Amino acid sequence: MRAETVRIQPKGKIHPPGVRTVGEPPLTSRPGVSLVIPAWNEEARLPRTLARYLPALEARGAPYEVIVVTEGVEDRTAQVADSFGGRNVRLLRFAQRLGKGGAIMAGVQASQYDSVGYVDADGPVEPGDLLAMVDALATADAVVASRRVPGSRPLQGQPWNRRVAGALWSALVRSTLFLPVRDTQCGAKFFRRAVLLEALEAVAIKNWAFDVSLLYHLWQDDRSIREMPVTWSHDLDSHLVLSKTVPIMLLSLMGLWVMNLGTSRRPTPAWIHRFALRFAAG
Repeated sequence: MRAETVRIQPKGKIHPPGVRTVGEPPLTSRPGVSLVIPAWNEEARLPRTLARYLPALEARGAPYEVIVVTEGVEDRTAQVADSFGGRNVRLLRFAQRLGKGGAIMAGVQASQYDSVGYVDADGPVEPGDLLAMVDALATADAVVASRRVPGSRPLQGQPWNRRVAGALWSALVRSTLFLPVRDTQCGAKFFRRAVLLEALEAVAIKNWAFDVSLLYHLWQDDRSIREMPVTWSHDLDSHLVLSKTVPIMLLSLMGLWVMNLGTSRRPTPAWIHRFALRFAAG
């Protein structure tokens, strides 16, 4: 059985038979779990991640969906998602690159359950921790997987340059934005859907700095954010290239800081987003 394919169509266009068009996000949601996986050229890693997470979601016994968002892919990522179609896997296809944040936002808009999260395509946290994050939404608006709180445990650690870059990024975020989150970049987060949709209206950054922008706006809105210790693994085949990503993230952080001096919920300038997308696609 094929995964349900969802394409976002320009207003007024006719969509092909059997393909649903998504516009505005549904105003209401049902009890259950929506998991969004942004996937750019992930034909190798995506099947391993789905094979790990789907049994845990199925065993939980509650309604769930997994929304795989492909954007500008050049491999068989979409076909991989299709092969899991009989297990509540949905597919959103975009011909153009959206950036990590853009893909996540599209998936959230298409979601239908009241607990919504996203995870990197390499599946960085253990399935049991993923479900524990969902359960923690009973007492928090957002639950963030963290490698920097007591109780976290690495199965495959990061190389030294990634550890140094992560520590410096965390220090910069906390010293410039005063955001009380130690690890903004771990690739698993869950939210109450209504809270998330409201926060996304203020988020303009759609590159690798998307996470810190989202968490900052949630914090500015006095939403409760819980960091949860997880068992995590670093993927040695990560797509993130520090020499490209670090300048983009620093520029995005600077823009977020400048535009929010003495204010709350002012979006980052569009020129910063355009710069980041230009260099991220290179």
